[in-house]
Amino acid sequence: MSPQLRTERLVLRPLTLDDAPALHLVYGDAATMRFMPNLPHVSVEETRQHLAQALGVPGAIHWAICLGDDGDAIGHLNYLGQTVLPGLGYILRRDQWNQGYVTEACRAALDYGFDQMNLDRVELWIDESNLASQRVAQKLGFRVKGTLPLRYGHQTMHKIMQVHGMWRHEWHNTEAPRTGVDFFSAQPVLLVHDVRESAHWFRDKLGFRIDFLYGAPPRHAAVSRGDWTGRMVTFQLALIPPAPAITPAGYIYVMVGTNIDQLFDQYQSAGVDIVAEPVSQPWGMREFTIRDPNGHELRFGTQGG
Repeated sequence: MSPQLRTERLVLRPLTLDDAPALHLVYGDAATMRFMPNLPHVSVEETRQHLAQALGVPGAIHWAICLGDDGDAIGHLNYLGQTVLPGLGYILRRDQWNQGYVTEACRAALDYGFDQMNLDRVELWIDESNLASQRVAQKLGFRVKGTLPLRYGHQTMHKIMQVHGMWRHEWHNTEAPRTGVDFFSAQPVLLVHDVRESAHWFRDKLGFRIDFLYGAPPRHAAVSRGDWTGRMVTFQLALIPPAPAITPAGYIYVMVGTNIDQLFDQYQSAGVDIVAEPVSQPWGMREFTIRDPNGHELRFGTQGG
């Protein structure tokens, strides 16, 4: 069971299904729910079912945010459970916004997480348009670690989520522990028989940029596509002799936005070799596959197909 925590103004007590009527004022409000993964709840029973599902997640810790020992819940704060990295989430009733309650509640939860749960880090995933929640993260000392696309089931387009992170030593303002080598990303290196020709194919057929061509004639290159530094798909191209033939051992998977069918139409119109047309997979992805002139297969996918 979640422990009870106290702050200067708040009581964070274990969440129960009896909190459904009070929290329906939160989960049933359209303005409050605009950044959440679900539509506003239409009934107290829907809120009760939502809480029951959340309380059943192994490893999750849920608090009702209250203004006093006998007060109704004005919000919900939780460690998510069953995530790759520890994640914290929160929601607050709209008439209680702009009073610092979320920041105050999160401070108590972070103290508990780092000191009692022995967490080494905590993440917050925040919609890039949710400026109020970003300010909460900044007040708490979180830093933006990256971004990722996320599409909720009731929406047609992806949201871009900022991943805010904090290490335990940052929370305690102590020296960072010695760690191993940092890992940042992976870039596929595609073997090609003609670097310049291959780079031009990615540019002219797939809409990539040529980042560099090295050598005269070129023997190494990089191509990329994306809007911002740090959020791009990048391939390196490496020259090999004309013989033997290139036999790829697998395929490259490229995550893209929701307008994947439009992208397929563009590539088909450009005369790209189509291996598989767009199909919605049972595991929740919509995908199509093409082949480059060197035989490498590129599979493009989007969430929620």
